[in-house]
Amino acid sequence: MSEELDRALQQEAAAEASATKLEIERRKRKFEEYQASSAYMDRLRQRLQVNDACFRNPDGRKLIYQAVSKQDTPEQITDSICLFIELFGFTFDPRPQAYPNHLPFIPFDYQKDAIKWLVNCIENAEDGLIEKSRDMGITYIMMYVCFWYWLFREGTNILVGSYKEDLVDNKTVDSLFGIIDYAVSSMPKWILPRNFKKDKNRTHLKLTNPMNWNQITGDTMNSEFGRGARKTLIIFDELGSWEYARDAWESASQSTTCRIANSTPKGKNFYSHLANETNIKKLRLHWTLHPLKDVEWYEFEKSRNSEETVAQELDISYSKSQTGRVYPEWNEVNVIFDKEYDYNPEWPLYIFWDFGNTDDTALIWAQKNPINGKLRILDSYSNHGKTIQFYVPFVTGIIEENGYAYSRKDVMTITEHRRYRRATHFGDPAGRFKNSVSDQTIFSVLREHNIMVNFRDTWKEFNRRKGALRNLIVKGVEVYNNERNKEILDICMSNASYPKVRNAGMEEINSVKPKHDYTSHVRSAMEYGALGLLEVRNAYSSVYDKIKPGNNRTGIVRY
Repeated sequence: MSEELDRALQQEAAAEASATKLEIERRKRKFEEYQASSAYMDRLRQRLQVNDACFRNPDGRKLIYQAVSKQDTPEQITDSICLFIELFGFTFDPRPQAYPNHLPFIPFDYQKDAIKWLVNCIENAEDGLIEKSRDMGITYIMMYVCFWYWLFREGTNILVGSYKEDLVDNKTVDSLFGIIDYAVSSMPKWILPRNFKKDKNRTHLKLTNPMNWNQITGDTMNSEFGRGARKTLIIFDELGSWEYARDAWESASQSTTCRIANSTPKGKNFYSHLANETNIKKLRLHWTLHPLKDVEWYEFEKSRNSEETVAQELDISYSKSQTGRVYPEWNEVNVIFDKEYDYNPEWPLYIFWDFGNTDDTALIWAQKNPINGKLRILDSYSNHGKTIQFYVPFVTGIIEENGYAYSRKDVMTITEHRRYRRATHFGDPAGRFKNSVSDQTIFSVLREHNIMVNFRDTWKEFNRRKGALRNLIVKGVEVYNNERNKEILDICMSNASYPKVRNAGMEEINSVKPKHDYTSHVRSAMEYGALGLLEVRNAYSSVYDKIKPGNNRTGIVRY
């Protein structure tokens, strides 16, 4: 039996290898046909003639320089960039179907449309979002647009970023700066700025134009991304993978009038919120726009990738690109958003807490609808890098002197909460541990403000929390339709997932414990709230609380 299985596996592997070889050969033929087309040959011939004329004749260089740097109107800029790329740009593709691997960059029509779209965003001071299938060349397009502005437009200051530093600048063409380096090295020397020296003007995460002091700088994802000096343009590469995407996007708004986000879908997150819940200017680049990709290409990619990978990388699907969700029950059937689900002063109010140390602290304001028994979520809030005193005004509705400066949005949230009555609080048992610096616990600090947090030690068990919250969700959840609940609560609950692990060369979902990421604290706060509401069913229930010495048994504190 074992020999038969081994033989079957070997035959299957051989069939897959043969199919792969045939597909690579088919793609190579298709690419060669494209290179032999009259349209491609005409552009390539023009490129060779222009470069040869510029090499031989200084006057020719001057004319071409003027032609590729015209910038009186957005239309002129678009034409200039397209001509600049066609005459001097290169792309690199290491795959076997791309031969030679270093190719003159002759943009496809959809790529020219993307250039026009980007230029209009920059020149008209508009934010923009690009949703794309994998391997559409949009990163090359964005970096060449940045490079053109750096070369020719005085007063340019551009920031580019991604979710990890290697993707921003690792000295290879796999990074954003690597593509710019590749473009610089491909340029004829006469078109680069006078006195440009790579070892001096190109440093880590920075490129400086010595003639006009234009700059392209880089950074990795963080909540303060983009905050600081004024920028012509800020690019958020693969925003769907950024943990603090919302914070970074909002902080950058004070530094530029043009933020550009691009990504393949990564489930329901802030990027999907921008794409589907806002009026942001959007460009959709689906694989069907690519002239070298066809149904056979798509079917082959489907055969060698999981359904989730195809949804994420090819189909631009936000819902199907999520894997290993903790709460698949959190969906459009069980969870309804509506402006009618507002605070009712006649119903008890509850606040669910999860406390972070260096990462997020999350709060959820909720009620139970006595008519249908459903959980009603009124509001949600999370922040990070703050002590527990920062969050007190969100409960009391009163901003105290605590050393923090609250943002305009925070002040609006605090003001909204003034209409709320006192609440019953449920939270993370970890709040009882002392801080080595202040010699206080989170709970003791909150008690100074008359905020008593109920908990049990058993709430630390994830499966107990998960079961309680799942039951609540299945019964139905009414959510007040405001911005915070959409951007914080819904995104975190929809995106909370289990980690993937590799086992025998294959990826599997490890469903023992969820990933600890930006979704964790909102999810945990909801779970503690679900367990707390179970306690409320019993009027004589007691809650274990170690903070009060000599009196460890205290009833649920209600107001």
